[in-house]
Amino acid sequence: MMSSLPPALIRLCPGLDLEGREIECAAGSRWLICPRDMTMAQAEAWLDWGDSLARDLPSDAQPRQRDEDDVFDGAVADYAHRLSQWGLKLGYFRDKTDAAAFAEAIEATMLAGLAAPGLGRASGHRVHPTAGDRLPAAIEAAPLYLDDHGGRTMLSQRLVAARGRHLSRHVSRQLAEALDGVTDAIARSEGDHRTSLRHNTALARAAARARRLGASDMLIARQIQSAATHWSDSADPEVASDPFRAVIAPRDLVAAGDPMAVLAAETALEAGPLALVFDPREAEAVEALAYAPRAAIHLARFFDESSRFALDAFLETVGLWTRALDIEAAIGFSADADHARRRAAQRPLALTLAGFGEALTAQGLSLRDSAGLDYAAQIFALFEAAALETSSQLAGHLGAYDDFAAEKAERLDWLSQLTWRTGELKGHGDLKPHALDLIQSAAKRARSLGLRNSQITAIYDDPELALRLGARLGAQAISDATTQMEAGDGAFIPTLKPCVIAGLRALGVDAYEARRHLLGTRTLQDAPHINAATLKWKGLSDFEISRLQDALLTASSLREVISPRCLDANFIRDIWGLSEAELNAPDLDLLTLMGFSADEIAAADAHIFGHRDPEALKLLGDAAYNLLAPWSVKGQAALRQRLEAFTDAPDATPFALDWDQGVSDVMKLYSLAASSGLRALSVTRADAPPDFTLDIPDIDEAPRRLAPEPVAPEPARIIEKVVERARQRTKLPDRRKGYIQKAGVGGHKVYIHTGEYEDGGLGEIFIDMHKEGAAFRSLMNNFAIAISIGLQYGVPLDEFVDAFVFTRFEPAGPVTGNDRVKSATSILDYIFRELAISYLDRDDLANADPEALNADGLGHGDRPAETPDDALPASHLISKGFARGAHTDNLVVVPFNRARREVVNPSPDAHDIEEG
Repeated sequence: MMSSLPPALIRLCPGLDLEGREIECAAGSRWLICPRDMTMAQAEAWLDWGDSLARDLPSDAQPRQRDEDDVFDGAVADYAHRLSQWGLKLGYFRDKTDAAAFAEAIEATMLAGLAAPGLGRASGHRVHPTAGDRLPAAIEAAPLYLDDHGGRTMLSQRLVAARGRHLSRHVSRQLAEALDGVTDAIARSEGDHRTSLRHNTALARAAARARRLGASDMLIARQIQSAATHWSDSADPEVASDPFRAVIAPRDLVAAGDPMAVLAAETALEAGPLALVFDPREAEAVEALAYAPRAAIHLARFFDESSRFALDAFLETVGLWTRALDIEAAIGFSADADHARRRAAQRPLALTLAGFGEALTAQGLSLRDSAGLDYAAQIFALFEAAALETSSQLAGHLGAYDDFAAEKAERLDWLSQLTWRTGELKGHGDLKPHALDLIQSAAKRARSLGLRNSQITAIYDDPELALRLGARLGAQAISDATTQMEAGDGAFIPTLKPCVIAGLRALGVDAYEARRHLLGTRTLQDAPHINAATLKWKGLSDFEISRLQDALLTASSLREVISPRCLDANFIRDIWGLSEAELNAPDLDLLTLMGFSADEIAAADAHIFGHRDPEALKLLGDAAYNLLAPWSVKGQAALRQRLEAFTDAPDATPFALDWDQGVSDVMKLYSLAASSGLRALSVTRADAPPDFTLDIPDIDEAPRRLAPEPVAPEPARIIEKVVERARQRTKLPDRRKGYIQKAGVGGHKVYIHTGEYEDGGLGEIFIDMHKEGAAFRSLMNNFAIAISIGLQYGVPLDEFVDAFVFTRFEPAGPVTGNDRVKSATSILDYIFRELAISYLDRDDLANADPEALNADGLGHGDRPAETPDDALPASHLISKGFARGAHTDNLVVVPFNRARREVVNPSPDAHDIEEG
């Protein structure tokens, strides 16, 4: 137990259970002391982190005394000692006692898993903290605006450069392999003529391939002469990628799906990290994350087994690491001089939370419910408040960052907004008062003394830092209920995450039943269709079945287990009489060969390995499903929008795309981000599977044809072909259906009236705009008449939609009064979006979510209803446009009087009674 730790941290920093391990690394094996419950991957990550540390100290500071029992080879203690010594030199501490207590607290929180710093640099660029460097101010980087020609040009150049690098790496790799093939062809040959292109056919083929791939004849000749040079090692050098940039775009145009965002989507997919933001301040905040010192606080560690939150310890840890990162901002190294200047002038920090999803899941709180979301928001509000309070205290002692005076009004406005947002939170009253007190204290101090940092808290992903802490970073719900447990022999066995078990117990769900449901029984005993008895009947011995049983613990399917991987090849040949080729075939399926059907295999798989379909979680109950079900993209966006309202920098965690998703998918995400109020959005796309191949048909080249002999040209003949086409106008019925839509576009009211044919097709439109000039109103009325005449003469509505959607002129901007269209680039863009959604089912042109409503308001019965003979189809009376694509073909309208006469058939006596 650490005697000088703050009292709130003593309980969370107990003595460590340590052990020594042999760690394999590039330079050989190293002996390392680390916590016993740490995985090998975590231990190796901590070792790599220690190797990246800067070791410089102030000139008057003493190095730390090394101990053979130092954890992580002394890296943690060295990191804390360096911060404390530089902090003492720069005036962060009163004396050596305060500095030592700070170092002890930093080391204790790291070893207890409460927090960890990001990967640093051992050297590089920096403004020296004590030498009084007089460097020129950082060059102000020109912001990228998507609606500006200069911004689009820079994005295009970035995209072209990235494509060039990709082609260069690909071609150089192929060319290097071809040149190495020349060397290999010589090495495989013998005799005096092995370097002769005429006598060594293998060499001739290799040289021809190298020539086809672009190698010059001189390069091939030198390769033949050297006969030992290998190019593959240098064919794929590390190429520096473009720096992270943010591009600023108009929110309303991106929400409307403006095509100008296509360039940003292409660049984000092909040219590396790029964030789409909607405000210049957000662009600065996102780009500052590239050079701000990083650290993460493991939120889940502050909850005990009874779900009690260690509030005081959390506040102490946030303040401690805000101070640590501010020291790092002064003494740390950057990748280039410009970043070093910015770091010294603006002092941005990147403090985030880890284990957020695990912490809430362990409490049984679902982020789909308002209670869970409110609690998460209060955690982030408390996190931001504690960081701001520390920054304001540091500003009072050491001074504010350089640009605070110029940005004072903006920063105070942010604090005011933060106070209001925190006050609006509901539930969990034990957190909100603390957050409000800290925010108000920071605001009061900032008015007179400023803030030490331009930004402190952020939400981002850092895989290396997440690996060392053993938890995901940022505002992310858990992605999977299962994890892998490392056994003593190095094998990984699937199991439920501890937070999932705790959360299910909090909800009253049997954790054992949930484990059996999600991971299966992992035994052949009592399995349906495929079990020990049926396998023995199929010819397997007890020895073979026991081998299969052992393999079930780490496998993921029965086909993986009942295969040559676990069964002896000779045994398989003897039982099923397979040839060598059949045994080595990639599509070999022994279960089907045994006679088991696909349904039987699926049932046995579900029993042994659990249910893989996320919808199967509903069998555990609605509460368990809400807690563990996978998140939709819209759900992730809603969570981000709620939580990034309480951080200085927007959420920079990229949305993950599958390898086969493209620009259209990114455009949908951009539109969702703009319309839902997200501050920024970036994407990352997974690599294609290693075995991915295109099924390209083998098409022979067309045979060469001899040029025909010249033939004297015939005299030109003028032929006039007259084609007559019936142009008949289909008029609308005198009494017709339609609907009226009222909306506002950029503050201008617009009424759309539609008229429909009996089959629901659109036949006419009227456009009415109030409080506009007579000329403009007349022009819109006549435009509507022209469109109506075109529709009645058979012009498809699709043609009009393609011609007028995305047209840009004023009025434009936000749309009110329409539940499917929330922004438009012009009146015409709005009109034809509305018509396309209502009559063509073009949901891709909508930029708002429709409510899941039935157009008729009725449920679907279990049996088809009998339709009376004189019932009318509902499409004759219900406007297709008003129903917005809902199917009305299965609805009918029954005449009311006829139905009543059939049901009510009173007898004469009853009639007399009624008369009386």
